[in-house]
Amino acid sequence: MYSWKLVPADRTPAGKRDDLSLREKEKAIERDADDGIDTARAAKMSFNSLFQMYLGTKGKIKDKSREKYKQLWILHVEGSSLGQMSISAIKKVHIQKFYSELSREGYADATIRMYHNNLIMPALEFAVDNDLIRKNPAKGCLEGYEGIRKREALTRREQQVFLDFVKSNSSYRVYLPMILVMIGTACRIGEVCGLTWSDVDMKGRTVNINHQLSYEKVNGQAAYYITTPKTESGNRVLPMTDQVYRAFAEQKKLNRTLGKNGFYEVDGYRNFVFLNANGRPFTVSLFNAALGRMVKRYNEIETEAARREKRELVLLPHISNHILRHTGCTRMAESGMDPKVLQTIMGHSDIAVTMRIYNHVDQERIEREMKKMEYAI
Repeated sequence: MYSWKLVPADRTPAGKRDDLSLREKEKAIERDADDGIDTARAAKMSFNSLFQMYLGTKGKIKDKSREKYKQLWILHVEGSSLGQMSISAIKKVHIQKFYSELSREGYADATIRMYHNNLIMPALEFAVDNDLIRKNPAKGCLEGYEGIRKREALTRREQQVFLDFVKSNSSYRVYLPMILVMIGTACRIGEVCGLTWSDVDMKGRTVNINHQLSYEKVNGQAAYYITTPKTESGNRVLPMTDQVYRAFAEQKKLNRTLGKNGFYEVDGYRNFVFLNANGRPFTVSLFNAALGRMVKRYNEIETEAARREKRELVLLPHISNHILRHTGCTRMAESGMDPKVLQTIMGHSDIAVTMRIYNHVDQERIEREMKKMEYAI
């Protein structure tokens, strides 16, 4: 062990990085030895090696999910300074720096949280459980985290403008039922893409969410596969609103009219609700691309109409599947829905995630709430 200071009272030489004194480091080593923490082994093990060891112990994980995690690790962590760092040297600041770098590169907050919750946090917790390190440096790294790319819900006006355009456009109206279901249930895109007609109870007016559909590279080849929700809170049965009920009824009618059958099978699941032009379930990229085309086309038409009519533009912002889910969640919160009920509907394991929706207040919502005061005073 090395240090510029022998005891805590010593001064760090000018221009040198402050550090613990040698005596403090010796005490930490003795404490680790007394508690059975394998400091020497941790100092020789890189984060990359730890992750491989952790993944090798996950016996219950599906092969496709295991391969996906490997690919994600290789994509961003393996070649980074964090991946090559010894696990005993990793501090909270190193992990936060890694997340900040991903954010600056333009990756969505959901992607960064996925790396934290599914890869980095559990791998380091594995090291704690096996007495390689004393505490998990990833804990608390995302508390108060605000990424560069903030996800904003559509305003009520934007939502109505968007839905009116999709409904009136002959090229895009086939997407309307899926869009209405996404907003009306606030489900994740994988949950909606994975819905089969056996999950949709039209008589009881409920939707059973118990799996997700993914389309990822597995062993170097892109393929559909089914995954179960990450946590028990992801399994839920949602009541249908009238709007959602009508959207499912319209989709069933649409599938018959377009001759889309439910023969395509993925891991034993078939008869999917939302099918693309090839009769296969939608993928995230295909659906997001379609949303992008809709917004682009609407903005083109609106720009020309506003110029011709000499009026102010009413343009739509970027819309993705995440924004549709966030919009649905926001509308539910605005209606005064109980936070615990909304947490269940959203499938959030942590109420803090749900409460962020309630903490977002726009001018429109302020005006509505203030009007209530007229009846309270």
